Amino acid sequence: MEARFVQEMYRFILQHTMIEDGETVLVAVSGGADSLALLYGLHALHTHLNCHLHVVHLDHGIRDDSDADAQFVCEHAVHLWLPFIEHAVDLPHLAKQWKLSVEAAGRKARYEFYESVCAQIGATKVALGHHRDDIAETVLMNLLRGTGSDGLKGIAPIRAGKFIRPLAAFTRQEIEAFLKSINLVPRLDSTNTDKRYLRNRIRHELVPLLEQDYNSNIRTGLSRTAEVLNAESDYLGAIARETFDLCRLPSSQSTCIVLDREKFLQNHIALQRRILRHSIAEFFGQVDDFYFEHFQAILGLINRDKPNAVLSLPNGIQFRRAYEQLVFAKTPVETGDFAYPLNVPGKTFIPALNTEITAYLYDTSPDDFPPLPDGTFEAMLDYSEIQLPLIVRNRRQGDRFQPHGMHGTKKIKDFFMDIKVPGSERNRIPMLVYGDEILWVIGFTTNERFKIQPQTQRYLHLHYGKDETVS
Repeated sequence: MEARFVQEMYRFILQHTMIEDGETVLVAVSGGADSLALLYGLHALHTHLNCHLHVVHLDHGIRDDSDADAQFVCEHAVHLWLPFIEHAVDLPHLAKQWKLSVEAAGRKARYEFYESVCAQIGATKVALGHHRDDIAETVLMNLLRGTGSDGLKGIAPIRAGKFIRPLAAFTRQEIEAFLKSINLVPRLDSTNTDKRYLRNRIRHELVPLLEQDYNSNIRTGLSRTAEVLNAESDYLGAIARETFDLCRLPSSQSTCIVLDREKFLQNHIALQRRILRHSIAEFFGQVDDFYFEHFQAILGLINRDKPNAVLSLPNGIQFRRAYEQLVFAKTPVETGDFAYPLNVPGKTFIPALNTEITAYLYDTSPDDFPPLPDGTFEAMLDYSEIQLPLIVRNRRQGDRFQPHGMHGTKKIKDFFMDIKVPGSERNRIPMLVYGDEILWVIGFTTNERFKIQPQTQRYLHLHYGKDETVS
């Protein structure tokens, strides 16, 4: 059994080009049967593969005896003369901090640990112990959750060109037989039988029931279905990535994904869903906590007549439609009402926006005026028309002003709608006022009533933003 298992593992690795000549491979070992078989199988092959192995172990801090798992793995690494790195986390605390389920937080913590070690030692591959039964369970779990074909393709042999699964061709029974043939006894993790976790209920209840009453080869059938869907999903995924690039708009913020709504809607619904998934994956790194109903809700906002709408999604992500732009961003911290007196002259820090305004007063004749700024983040106003104190605040109900170059006044609400400011951003826009008079909607325009006139003898010169100077 030992020789046949190792030979099959070698063929599978070569078939999928999992390990290149001279690579350093992290072997993720929990101490359970799967990871232990992975470790000893790769160790038997590392000279044939001409690769360097490095054992890693993450203690999730869920069980009282979890430190014994780390000691167990360390002893096996030492026995095989392999380097070993371990790390411990408080997973229940991380799950609360990240607002994820314990299972999702565990996955996130593991992959962050692997990436950290890869960067530390220069590893280019991470070997994981998933096997064929895991694939069948994953297909069922995702089917129950209502995921699309991406979920039903199970677990790919290689993900992101880095995470490899050399045991994906083996069943749990074959893995256990291999360990028995080399006289190895794995650690037993009690959380693997804890039926509070969906995967454990599928493994210990649903799959045996399906095997007994419906299809004795259900694991094989599900694995084959996953293999077919994996190929089809890869093909559609490549098309979706190209389409995503066509729909994506440049953004001044690196922390968001912006799509062109018109281009997005030109695609078939199957591609639309994949583009949305790709957007979330690009932004957040994974889509594990996003299900059918989330994407339906997003599509609902996109197709509605309402041009401005916001949707809260899992993991602190917000989707918003801002007219013809579709935006994925971090859920913003709510900006409450703020009001700060402006120092004239001088600098005024605006804590709510973490920025400042610098005000200068000049006495001059009309012939000495500098070029007038455009009124976005720099403004010049006729000081003779202004009364102190000046206040920097955000919008209030009933606000209105006369935009530069216009006749008559306009409500601030209508002004924002006309220039297509997303509703979620409007409360963060500062305005310079005295009393009920709005002098400057900062970032946009000034009030026509306070513009520089030929007879102006004294003017207020304003700069918005940190470290601004006037030459």
